[in-house]
Amino acid sequence: METYQKLFEPGKIGTLELKNRLIMSPMGTSSHDPEGFIREHTPPYYVERVEGGVGLIIAQSSNALREGQAPGRAGTWDDKFIPGLRQVADAVHAAGGKIAWQILNHGKLYSAWLDRITHPEDLKIIGPSAIPWVKTGVAPKEATEEDIRRIVEGFGEAARRVKEAGMDGVEIHGAHGYMITQWLSPRDNKRMDLYGGDAKRRARMACEIIAKVREKVGPNFPVTFRFSGSHLIQGGGTLEDSLLQAPLFVEAGADALHVSACEEETTHWQFLPYLMPDGAIVHLAAAIKKVVRVPVITVGKIWHPQLAEQILLEGKADFVAMGRQWLADPRWAQKVREGRFEEVQRCLYCNNCMNMEVRPPEVRKRGRTCTVNPAVLREREFRIMPAGTKKNVMVVGGGLAGMEAARVLAERGHEVSLYEGSDKLGGQWNIASAQPLKENYRYLVPYMERRLERAKVKVFLNKEVTLNFIKETKPNGVVVATGALPKYLDVPGGHRSPVVQANDVIMGKAKVGNPVVVIGGRLVGMEIADALAEEGRKVFLVTKNKLGENGALLERNIYRALRDRLIQHGVYLFPDSPVMEILENGVQIAYKREGVFLKANSVVLAVGAIPNDGLWRELKKEGMEVYAIGDCVEPRDAMEAIREGAEVGRTI
Repeated sequence: METYQKLFEPGKIGTLELKNRLIMSPMGTSSHDPEGFIREHTPPYYVERVEGGVGLIIAQSSNALREGQAPGRAGTWDDKFIPGLRQVADAVHAAGGKIAWQILNHGKLYSAWLDRITHPEDLKIIGPSAIPWVKTGVAPKEATEEDIRRIVEGFGEAARRVKEAGMDGVEIHGAHGYMITQWLSPRDNKRMDLYGGDAKRRARMACEIIAKVREKVGPNFPVTFRFSGSHLIQGGGTLEDSLLQAPLFVEAGADALHVSACEEETTHWQFLPYLMPDGAIVHLAAAIKKVVRVPVITVGKIWHPQLAEQILLEGKADFVAMGRQWLADPRWAQKVREGRFEEVQRCLYCNNCMNMEVRPPEVRKRGRTCTVNPAVLREREFRIMPAGTKKNVMVVGGGLAGMEAARVLAERGHEVSLYEGSDKLGGQWNIASAQPLKENYRYLVPYMERRLERAKVKVFLNKEVTLNFIKETKPNGVVVATGALPKYLDVPGGHRSPVVQANDVIMGKAKVGNPVVVIGGRLVGMEIADALAEEGRKVFLVTKNKLGENGALLERNIYRALRDRLIQHGVYLFPDSPVMEILENGVQIAYKREGVFLKANSVVLAVGAIPNDGLWRELKKEGMEVYAIGDCVEPRDAMEAIREGAEVGRTI
């Protein structure tokens, strides 16, 4: 059994002693009220991770200044927020944990929320220079000396409140394109005074903020500074810049440096998706560690304990931070330490947790959630409670929704039978996980199967369930999770050869010639176009909308990473191009209002799905106790499937 001695070795940041080298990195929960007050479900969220063995939580970024109070983000710009912060700190300490709180200002990135302003102060967007943000076209007001003094003082006061609330430390957020990054970046900072110019002068604002925070909290309160080791964008800050700036941050008063990467337009290096390598930005922390004498924290898709241990053993960092993996499994550290890594619910790095704006209102109002762990920010209500009346429940459909419902129902004490028409469980997920670069995706179904076995769910494969069979079996309740069927295009030739469905291509049931037209610019279409091009085919990717649009579930960082791969592999892109007709030797499209014929030997459809809801409708007519979940209600994604399975499992 691997012991991971370095990972579970005690560590120290400033005066703060920590039981291990594992940190939960700051992630906004989007769970607070518009004013910035903490809601009641926040403390249990952190307590769950403490009980799971994390050494230090660096809690979500919060607004240090009244200006730029982002919706759903916590506030630290007034003393009125101290009681809420104290509730979190007290809960974490009662569970035996340690917690620091992160403070920030958005700078020009706040212009994304200008349509939702609730206070006149929110109109103030200040930056180093009046350089517009490319996303909104809004330019910040160039900061005056008075603005600088006020901002620096605001950060200091926010840190004071964090300390008064009983937190164990404070982190200043200077990464990812937010306000401090804008001062560090040569793209955004064009000043010619003491705050602009070369790398060291661009660091002056950050250093003054760090120094003011140190002044306000005193010498013995831990202060960490998070920054991007490289902005990874043309004209942005480089690693060479950061190597000059890092010692200045320490000199100003930082007890540790938390090294991340990117600006706002390159956040796929911050939220590394499944397409990108594990630990892809660790080298930045390793370089910074060579020029400072304080602990360095690394981060970025570090989910496997062997990788984390190796980073520490090789001296690339002193602490390893994980974010999304703590959402997927709050007890990661406990399981790893006990030699039960196979029981860890792995993060998929699907980034659905970063895409909450597309979720149903009842989900969105709770804040951040997770594809594989719908209990995020619902820790109390999602405790498994025994059923009041034990029932014999039939679950029809062995995809993710059906598997989750069956497992929860059984754990609550029901007698559960799960029926699947094919020869294996997993449903559409078997197709989704078959694409390249999806190792953690392929782990999900076996993980859920083991949980079904432990819950003593009776599983029947190769069994088509009919209305008559259900009548004969006489269950007390039926959960229908029969999934969806691939959609065809309603155009001339939409069903004729050489048309094949993307699902059949992915599963090896259909051969693809060369060249090939892929129709559909959402996730599946982009993925399969990338895979076919990587195999050496000439690929045309056609979509009636913009690439990645009409597919709100395609998270922007995955879109950015996939877009880069498509360009790298030479895929010919035809956005805003409706298909007019599919012929035996190619596809006729309308591109830029002109007719264009794409000659191809194969046409792959990736245009969505339709609900397979026939059985559910039959059961409803019979007046049975029936619940429909997953894609048979409406084709969506794994997050909605598992969430609905978890909810219905707690309903019956």
